[in-house]
Amino acid sequence: MNTDKTTAQMSARITGLGWVTAVGCGRGRTDGSPLWQAGEPQPPTSVLQNLRGGSRFGRLDLFSQIGVAAVSLALEDAGHLDGAASSGNDKNLNIGLICATTSSCERTDHNFYKTVQDNPRLASPGLFVYTLATSFLGEAALRFAINGTSLALIEPQPCGSDALHLGLEQLCFGDEDVVIVGICNLFEKITTKAPFFSGALFIVLEKEQDERTSDYATISCNPKESGFYYNKQACADILSIKVHHI
Repeated sequence: MNTDKTTAQMSARITGLGWVTAVGCGRGRTDGSPLWQAGEPQPPTSVLQNLRGGSRFGRLDLFSQIGVAAVSLALEDAGHLDGAASSGNDKNLNIGLICATTSSCERTDHNFYKTVQDNPRLASPGLFVYTLATSFLGEAALRFAINGTSLALIEPQPCGSDALHLGLEQLCFGDEDVVIVGICNLFEKITTKAPFFSGALFIVLEKEQDERTSDYATISCNPKESGFYYNKQACADILSIKVHHI
């Protein structure tokens, strides 16, 4: 098999989809595809209650909450969690997590800086631990036994293309059996200009072998070309992926 990264076609199966937006949260198998609009995304109470079980989820900043919740929904949709409250996986899978973000955790950074301005001796340690875009990736890794590549990418506008490309590369040339890929953004100012809406969306990618009838689709790309192919149809990025109920 040709494993030259410059020429090999990279492809994977999409097995799960989960999201939290200002419209609400959902999973592909029950809710189809996410809707995006201006507003503040809030993980629903039902999701929060499951995720809080025995954890410190309530301490997370909102950027981390929507990210962890969307990852949980995507893994559950793919059949790798028995309910959002479960932790770890019982299949001994090597799972990676790659997130693209435009906002990063700027809102938390600014909120922390305000506590420094108000009283340096009382700067919030609770906020400080979430002043990195990778903080919620660590939270998700601990909860869901994500033991592979964990990476946050900064992109100029929300699309997740580089994260999706890296996810495909890890499946084809790395050690991961599963890679969760997505976007997570929480902008300080509410905008009505797409795609700059706050929210998180993650998809679960798996190797093409052992194809299941419940898979959504295949996604592929050629390293020499821009763009992707979703079920052999041109697809610009993660936000372009639309699924039908299975």
